[in-house]
Amino acid sequence: MPASAEIIAAERKALMRVMDTHPYKIPSRKLNENLLIATWNIEQFSNRHTNRAVQYIADICERFDIIALQEVKTDLRGLERLQQMLPGNYRILVSDPTGNHERFAFLYDKRSVVPTGLASDIGFNVPAKTHMGYQLHRMPYCASFRAGRFDFVIASAHIYYGKTKAERDQRREEIQQMVDFIHRRTRVGKGKAFDRDFFVVGDLNVEKEDDPFFDALVSRGFQMPDGMNSLTTNFGRSKTYDKIAWVNRKQFCHSGEFNVVPFYKALFQDMTPKGGNAQISDHLPLWAEFEINSLSQQLDQILNPGD
Repeated sequence: MPASAEIIAAERKALMRVMDTHPYKIPSRKLNENLLIATWNIEQFSNRHTNRAVQYIADICERFDIIALQEVKTDLRGLERLQQMLPGNYRILVSDPTGNHERFAFLYDKRSVVPTGLASDIGFNVPAKTHMGYQLHRMPYCASFRAGRFDFVIASAHIYYGKTKAERDQRREEIQQMVDFIHRRTRVGKGKAFDRDFFVVGDLNVEKEDDPFFDALVSRGFQMPDGMNSLTTNFGRSKTYDKIAWVNRKQFCHSGEFNVVPFYKALFQDMTPKGGNAQISDHLPLWAEFEINSLSQQLDQILNPGD
């Protein structure tokens, strides 16, 4: 039996309280002053999600300037419904299906984040004679944006999981190949790339701090907020799968604020089990705040072109 409008309204208000109060308070969005980035693996996001679930997802997404979505399935009707439930200023970039019939999507507020031209899968160069070479199972999706004075590229990934030794080796290799590629892109001469300031976000399937997958991520100097390496991001709060990392450059000014959105505290309280794991996702949204209004960031790019 569908939930009443009163139940849904009450849960939406409860969700707002979770996002507005300590310890999960999300900072207010301030145009040209801060940038709120979120990443969320919405499990098998397609037209299977009910209107109730999509409305809750929209309420969460509206709190951020840009949201990287993973595990968007081939059927785009769910993504279309999500956009319709958001204010009209939200736009979408979406990839073609890749491994496991999954798409990536960037949902962004055009008032605070402006695309600057790049939107592409990350595919590696292979020899013309053999057409053979390494590729990630789900090819990451990246796009370039500008927020205030800050230009950046954001790469969204969903790394292969697997449990056998061979599959775990593949997982580590995927992370290593991806960060090696992005590291090379950050080192090219200025003007040869859209931008050398990179975020890497998504479901990287890093299970815990200092495991081999975490070591692969940080091997090229990618930085995360202190404490994110131990922040649990799955619904059951037992794994540290999801990350927001960035190349270590002076232009990045992390505010120190980051967390998950524990929607299970407010949503689907009339269901058994409670919380919305089956209805929404087995992952929680992860977010971080960055300061973007400093002129010194822009000047540092000119004075330190090799950083």
